[in-house]
Amino acid sequence: MLKKWLLSGVLLAVVVGGIAVSAALFGYVAHKEAWPAKIHSYLAGRTSACCVDEVREKLNINTASKSFGVVDAVRQFVHGNSVNADHDFGHDPHPYDTGGVIRALLEVSDGEREPMGLMCSSRSNAMTGILDQMAYQSRQVHVFAPKAGSHTFLEVKDASDGRWYIQDPDYNLFWINRLSGERLGLGEMLTTSRNDVLPCVSENVCDWKFAEPIRNYFGAGIYFNFDATPLIVVNEDRFDLDAQLPYTTPPGTIVEFAQRTWGADYGEPILSVVHGAP
Repeated sequence: MLKKWLLSGVLLAVVVGGIAVSAALFGYVAHKEAWPAKIHSYLAGRTSACCVDEVREKLNINTASKSFGVVDAVRQFVHGNSVNADHDFGHDPHPYDTGGVIRALLEVSDGEREPMGLMCSSRSNAMTGILDQMAYQSRQVHVFAPKAGSHTFLEVKDASDGRWYIQDPDYNLFWINRLSGERLGLGEMLTTSRNDVLPCVSENVCDWKFAEPIRNYFGAGIYFNFDATPLIVVNEDRFDLDAQLPYTTPPGTIVEFAQRTWGADYGEPILSVVHGAP
């Protein structure tokens, strides 16, 4: 019964370029109060998110960008005061210690320590910790390439229009439609031709050279924040649902990966299949 209820909530509700895209987030927000969520909260927040006033003082806000100025500045703060490197879990702070990492970013900004090595997921976690304190809604999303790997970034909700837009603190990017100049969320990225999108580091600096390593990652995505049923969105014109992902252990399809990782605790993942430009 629960499964049927969840599936009924997965409605194709977002139309992008004439293509019905299932944001399917009604099913996604079917929260489950399970112990793994509590464990993750402990691991990801060994000390609570902190220091928002100190962070505000460090932000270089583009006042000309009314909707995105603050969020862009938070992304730049996280990216600019850390480096992309494999996690050193024996190092202090732990890379998923939200408050500890934010304090470390501030110390780097003040010249008191060397930049901390973080990966896409821990940079996204730190950015979420800052945005939460500023009353911005954000969620982590994960995109997949058939062979190369996966990547994590955020979508942040713009209160002025109710839409979600990509913010990537690892590559320091947001994405736009090349033709309209409008910013994009994951749904649009999954169905708009990659020839018609551009990654940008600022309003007027956009080029694929900033994101070449992840050019082929926008065929499949998973919305999951350790507190709800995972939602998988796959563009079958770009991503083979039967593809074996060699970077997962053991290798398996994207659905099998989600089932192994979260299924036992959060229920069978919801799959939404869409179609769009290759």
